[in-house]
Amino acid sequence: MGKVKKSFASLKWRFAVYLSVCFFVAFSGSMGIGIGTNYLQDYYETLHKDVRLIPSRDEKMEVLFDDKQFIDKYVVTDKRPFADRKYMIIYCIIVYSQFLVIPSFIISCVAVTGIIFYKRELQKPIEILLDGSQKISGNQLDFRIEYPKNNELGQLCTAFDNMRQALDENNRNMWRSLEERKRLNSAFSHDLRTPLTVLKGYNEFLTKYSENISPEKLSEILSKMNGQINRLESYTYKMSAVQKLEDIVPAPTEVNSGTLRENFSESGKYICKDKKFSFSFQSDTDILFIDCQLIMEVYENIMSNAVRYADNKISADISVSDDCMKITVIDDGKGFSEKALKLAKEPFYRDDREQNSSHFGLGLYICKILCEKCGGSIDISNTGNGGKVTAEFFLKIR
Repeated sequence: MGKVKKSFASLKWRFAVYLSVCFFVAFSGSMGIGIGTNYLQDYYETLHKDVRLIPSRDEKMEVLFDDKQFIDKYVVTDKRPFADRKYMIIYCIIVYSQFLVIPSFIISCVAVTGIIFYKRELQKPIEILLDGSQKISGNQLDFRIEYPKNNELGQLCTAFDNMRQALDENNRNMWRSLEERKRLNSAFSHDLRTPLTVLKGYNEFLTKYSENISPEKLSEILSKMNGQINRLESYTYKMSAVQKLEDIVPAPTEVNSGTLRENFSESGKYICKDKKFSFSFQSDTDILFIDCQLIMEVYENIMSNAVRYADNKISADISVSDDCMKITVIDDGKGFSEKALKLAKEPFYRDDREQNSSHFGLGLYICKILCEKCGGSIDISNTGNGGKVTAEFFLKIR
């Protein structure tokens, strides 16, 4: 039933209805015009029969033949029904007017049908689409394109609105990316100042007191300068890696769930080192279609983050069901502070207790970007025994 209604609502069926009505009205009108002109012709002949050359078709004459039978017959004495030219012209106009009026009426029916069809079926969606295209060309995307009828133009309006939504989302993502890069560059410049300031201070000190510095002190200063240089190298490498994250496109491949389980387990043990590590892996399928490298990078970043906060124990739980993979890592440390719960996924965020560490605050931010690349998300929270990080990925299962 729904398919029948949908078919009847289509433009071709609506046009067929309009055309059928147009044909009926044109045919009926043409018949009416023909009958009307014939009636008017007879009426005119009757009205002016006193000046006619021949009797009216309604007046019959009897002719007697030898076989004693009577028949009806017209007597034609002249080809013209009227002797007077004025009456003859009017009569001809009445007779031949139908040859002009009927085609004109048919053309009028077609024109009126076209106008009604355009105004009722085409005008509104065309205006909606034109208005929408003008707004899009002016980078105005915060509107909706709605057309209530479920015909071809309604479907076109829906497709046009889907395109608008995609453009709006792409623009928002682009602006978010630009703002993110802007914040990254600003944070990068800010964090570079500290090691550069330290190096500059040591350099000024060596320049000023180079002749009076003992070999032990010189060795100590050079060691500290080398540490700052290594920090700069590591920081620059991290920043380069973060900048490249925006260009990463996931490349899923077939991975055996058993192989993936071993990779998770071995990597977790290596990162945890002397801390107690518990691990569980559950999967509803033997073959996963995922980008293993991206998922492992997220897992390793989360584990490294947990190691920094854990006191003695870290647990990792990986589960795969339907089209979702969930990685949950819990540590037995103090957990996230209220501030960290809001800002830990932001670039260069470091907890107050880590301000003097070599940690740059990019781990969870990298995880967030990679999860979003795979259509997922990352969440941080506290449990009764420590901090908890959950990464979620949407994947294809074969």
